[in-house]
Amino acid sequence: MPARTPARAAPPLSADDWTAAALAVLSDSGIEAVQITALTRRLGVTRGSFYWHFPSRAALLDALLGAWRARNTGVMVGALDGAPTLDEAILALFAVWVDHRRFDPRLDQAVRDWARRSEPVRAAVRAEDAARVRAIAAVYERHGYDPTEAFIRARVIYFTQISYHALHMEEDETMPERLSYLEAYFRSFTGRDIDPGIAAAYRAGVQGRGGA
Repeated sequence: MPARTPARAAPPLSADDWTAAALAVLSDSGIEAVQITALTRRLGVTRGSFYWHFPSRAALLDALLGAWRARNTGVMVGALDGAPTLDEAILALFAVWVDHRRFDPRLDQAVRDWARRSEPVRAAVRAEDAARVRAIAAVYERHGYDPTEAFIRARVIYFTQISYHALHMEEDETMPERLSYLEAYFRSFTGRDIDPGIAAAYRAGVQGRGGA
């Protein structure tokens, strides 16, 4: 009989694997569900695997905040930095917010829920909100708005979107309906009309991704 090929051992988990699993639990069930024993069952490993990468649950929670910060703030700042005009910058933000592979609204809301139970997390959320608003305000300033107006317009566009996610408005509004408001949203957020060609290209891009 031919020799049986030995089964390959599963590759060892990395710290990123633990963080990803904990982020999924946080988004699905909240911070109280992020427990070491529950994660070991989810991943099919022993507690020793966890302690190889993290000295404590608190260290894992710090990693969760870091991952949230890098993902949801980083993608916004990156989108704004790459836009040469105000029209393209505003639409780059819209594109980030409608693509949940880039900006994760469920994770954002889960961290905000966590912040209600933890003052340090609340401080972290305040700091990230301020950083996001500053990044948007800087774009307005680069395109001729005075600092106060830039700050207020940045607040309006940012907190409008955060509220949109918090109220789960995407469940009641189709993407075609949302896209039909594009020109009105842009006028509200900037005080002027959007370039029609840029608006058309944005719509085509969103529809080409299936409204993801």
